[in-house]
Amino acid sequence: MMLFKILFIVGGLVLMVNARCDLTDDPLELIECLSHLSTMLLGFAKNDISRVCRSTSLIAQCAQGHLSECVGQQLGIAAFNEIKHLALNCCPDRNSANCSIRDSTLKDQRCFAADSLVTLPNGQHKSITQLQSGDTILAYDDRTKQLIHTHLITMLDFQLHRFALFKQLTTLSGRQLSLTSSHLLPTSEQTYVMAKNLRIGMDIYVMNDEGVLMSETITNITDVVKQGYVAPLTAEGTLIVNNIASSCYATINSHHVAHAAVAPMRWWYRLFGMSWKGSEEGEGIHWFAKMLYEIAVFIVPSIIHY
Repeated sequence: MMLFKILFIVGGLVLMVNARCDLTDDPLELIECLSHLSTMLLGFAKNDISRVCRSTSLIAQCAQGHLSECVGQQLGIAAFNEIKHLALNCCPDRNSANCSIRDSTLKDQRCFAADSLVTLPNGQHKSITQLQSGDTILAYDDRTKQLIHTHLITMLDFQLHRFALFKQLTTLSGRQLSLTSSHLLPTSEQTYVMAKNLRIGMDIYVMNDEGVLMSETITNITDVVKQGYVAPLTAEGTLIVNNIASSCYATINSHHVAHAAVAPMRWWYRLFGMSWKGSEEGEGIHWFAKMLYEIAVFIVPSIIHY
């Protein structure tokens, strides 16, 4: 449980620093606010609704006092509005008709189809299921719109035997990518869009035969069922899959919020490395991904999409 507390506090600090929030002059007040958040998480993990409800009013007070001007507004103001709603409508009666708390059972997040390929720096392709921690692959820089190198940190989900429904995208040059409906993809409109919201005629980024990234039009979108799916996490938060630029993230509707939330994993990887060694590690969802999902479902359900 102490690890949960530490990761949650670090994650909160990362989000606030990235947002350049103008917080409180007293760091002890900030620490106290973050401790209320960790208490709420512990209560949720133990299904202790009374502990959660005791924390909501304290968190709301902190939000008004120290975070109301913060630009982590997708995760700041929106989050604390949800907390206020929870306090008013869910405490102590979780079964209230106005309570927006969702079932905390983890939904299948999925990601890319297991038959997908990633691109190595030398131009060769490698099965996405064969990636191991530390492998260098090509990724997408959403600031420069150029190809860059990145390292695999770990797999957020790894399922080779289960079936899933995918959105299969086809571009003008015949490039195809199968990914689940809530997965994010960068578009030429400068935004990340979930696969279920992509439309024929929209432009996404593809790598051509010369190894150059360019925008290309989606010409077809179909639903397909395939066996196996994996969710790689890279240091950049992006990667090139089947020659198409993609985010590593799904379910949360903001690529940048999701990327900030996994900052503790990137720090851990840089300091100590990780040891994902492929299929021999076994199947399932990474514990950190589970934790982030549970936090978001409980505190900020409005940013979760399936």
